[in-house]
Amino acid sequence: MLFSTSTVAVAALSALSLAAAQPAVPRDAPEAYVTIETNAGNAFGDVCQKTVRVPIGSVYTNVEDLAKVSTLRLKGAGGVDENTVTCTPYKNNDGTGSGGLPFTKETPSYLSTNTVVVGSIVCKTE
Repeated sequence: MLFSTSTVAVAALSALSLAAAQPAVPRDAPEAYVTIETNAGNAFGDVCQKTVRVPIGSVYTNVEDLAKVSTLRLKGAGGVDENTVTCTPYKNNDGTGSGGLPFTKETPSYLSTNTVVVGSIVCKTE
């Protein structure tokens, strides 16, 4: 099958425009390592934990991870000093509506003895 030069050029330009439309995510972008704790709500005091990577300066949303939250803890950070990071939980997925107290490496955010839904988390540096 033969393709004309113009067909190949159009295909190449289309591929380039699609690649340009995708937002670039730097590999060394700063991030916070947040542990989500879920209290199982039973007499045994079972707690499930999952650590997620939250980009610094962005609104983090994940319906599955944030559906059942009891406590949020900052476990560390990449690309920034973990002692300068403060994260805040929000009720809404756009980073609005107070969802709990801010948390740092030293101070977790205790949201509930059971579980609550968190819409989003925003982490910033000092």
